[in-house]
Amino acid sequence: MRAGALVAAGAFASALTMAASGIAAAEPATDITVDGTYVVNVDIKPGIYIGDGTPDPATGACFWRRLWKIQTAQDYPDPNYYIIASDFTRVKPITVEIKATDVGFSTENCGAWHLAPARPNTGSAG
Repeated sequence: MRAGALVAAGAFASALTMAASGIAAAEPATDITVDGTYVVNVDIKPGIYIGDGTPDPATGACFWRRLWKIQTAQDYPDPNYYIIASDFTRVKPITVEIKATDVGFSTENCGAWHLAPARPNTGSAG
């Protein structure tokens, strides 16, 4: 009977410690500074992003992709199958709208991306 009471006390103490520690999920980022694939609404916020562009156009171009699914080893093998929209460009700066319905966003050799400030609602339809 003592062992059961100790187990229950230990579980309660662990739950209390976790609740008191203030563990919370981090807010999605508004800046992308490293090449990679990001989960929308988890890693990054949706919105209009402006990218610096390829740091050195002589070495290649910026390649970004908006994804409807992030490919895993068990998925269909063609990575192009999962692309909603993409661009391969040397133009600077780069603008892309990452939508809340996108699952992922991937960037290679594009430099840093920054979420543009939201435009005020003017109330007009056009």
